[in-house]
Amino acid sequence: MRGTLNDIARWLIGLSLVALGAILDGRQRLHLVRFRSSQQRLRARLRVAPDTPIHTYGDAVERDIAARAATFRDAAYAETSGSTGRSKQLLYPAGRVRRARSMFVDAFARALVQQPLWRQSFYVFSSLHHDGSLTSLMLRERREPSYLTTLQAPDRIQGSPALQALRDTYGDVALRLWVLALSNPGILYSTNPSTLSSFFDAANSDWIRVSQLVRAYVQNPSAFDSQVHGIARRLMSRGAKQRLRAIAESTGPLSLDAIAPAVHTYVCWTGGYVQPFLDRLAIELPAPRYRLLPMYSMSTETPETTPIYRGDCVSFVPMARGVLYEFLEAGAPDSAARLLEPHQLDIGKEYAMVVSDEYGLTRYQTEDVFTCVGHVSSLPDLRFVRRRSLSYSFTGEKLTAEQVSEALGQVRLRHSALAAACFLTCVPSVAASRSLPCYLLVGVSRDGVASPSFDAAAAQFDDALCALNSEYAAKRRSGRLGAIRGVASTREAFLSRMAPGRNASWEAQFKFLPLYRAIWEEGSGIRADVAMRQEASP
Repeated sequence: MRGTLNDIARWLIGLSLVALGAILDGRQRLHLVRFRSSQQRLRARLRVAPDTPIHTYGDAVERDIAARAATFRDAAYAETSGSTGRSKQLLYPAGRVRRARSMFVDAFARALVQQPLWRQSFYVFSSLHHDGSLTSLMLRERREPSYLTTLQAPDRIQGSPALQALRDTYGDVALRLWVLALSNPGILYSTNPSTLSSFFDAANSDWIRVSQLVRAYVQNPSAFDSQVHGIARRLMSRGAKQRLRAIAESTGPLSLDAIAPAVHTYVCWTGGYVQPFLDRLAIELPAPRYRLLPMYSMSTETPETTPIYRGDCVSFVPMARGVLYEFLEAGAPDSAARLLEPHQLDIGKEYAMVVSDEYGLTRYQTEDVFTCVGHVSSLPDLRFVRRRSLSYSFTGEKLTAEQVSEALGQVRLRHSALAAACFLTCVPSVAASRSLPCYLLVGVSRDGVASPSFDAAAAQFDDALCALNSEYAAKRRSGRLGAIRGVASTREAFLSRMAPGRNASWEAQFKFLPLYRAIWEEGSGIRADVAMRQEASP
């Protein structure tokens, strides 16, 4: 009975969100009409003149942010997601956090209008550890969420001390499984698809450990205190007891249909370098049973795009409140004289985004490159394609993320078992035992186990890079660069190298990239050039 009553309340909340989405959609249409004039007013307010220079992140930008922070009584900071070697500290007073949260609600409420009668509660795969990320700031609870909030967003209750204690005992994935089976949400949200992919990887490869919390809860409920049982009642949905019992009795991983059958949509970032994770999610969440809804571009520096929903089509336009948008053609120098306004972008061309706002960024070069794929009113419909500066060079070869991505794609096609077992990436490496620097083909998995084809994959990767980059090929022939070497690494070891000190919050803080600029100094227990006995899942 409790589950039925909760589901009726969820349905009513969903209808209210659909109604809100319709209102917000009308407001967005009005903003589209007024966008160009509002940008001109914002330009004057931010004092961005024609000759104002373009800045990348550095000492000057940090000084501007610090000066602006001094004007806020509640100045706070959010860290970047970790695709750079050193985290950037961006100004996020409480008002800006609320604005980011309202933008999130706005986007989802408008998306719900397309399926008004579907289950609208959603589960967010945010980090279960407090960290300095924007996502953590947006979801941080000052007090325990209300009953209605928990019905709509069951993940919000995971910060309670009672559930944090369960997380400490059973692990993050086990707690997520318990909450998902109880609440049976309609939508799954993960900023990085790697986070959602990792959940399924853990469930598939280590089911007995992952299901231990559910098993203990079903078999010995008296071992759990009253707070845990109270939260379970708040999360309860129809059929929850049967789902929990099925999980507890199963000796192997269950599909999402058995864990949370109401899920119909998953939302995540689809731009740039995340295709390997999207491919893996397409296996766990096959279409048309599950709908993939792409997320808008929300970097820590600024909201870069906003979604517009028209039937089944989703467009992404640069029109967030309080942000002045300008663009440079990809490859153009950072010259103010070459900046373009949003309505001046041409379909089919690539552009780097430059932004200004009231939080210390003035003509800030985001170094994010977008393709203009169309127009909505006078605004460009943008798709993120790459980071402008993601490249590496030992001796002038200037290996780029685009070249690495193409070469990795060839490797994944030929070595599909290896690609299914681990995430593949490229890292520059030096070692005292060798005179030549080289690049590594790193296979990142839960247990650091690669397949017997790993050496062959590394050789193919080397050949592919030679074909794509003539300078790289010349340096290999001349003996100035060593051959690609294969390295198998656990996810934890990889994160400790690429994002030191951030393992606990890697879900919200870290992006898996095709190429890293941090040098891999060999040693530290990482297994290199080894042939493993069996295929394994990460």
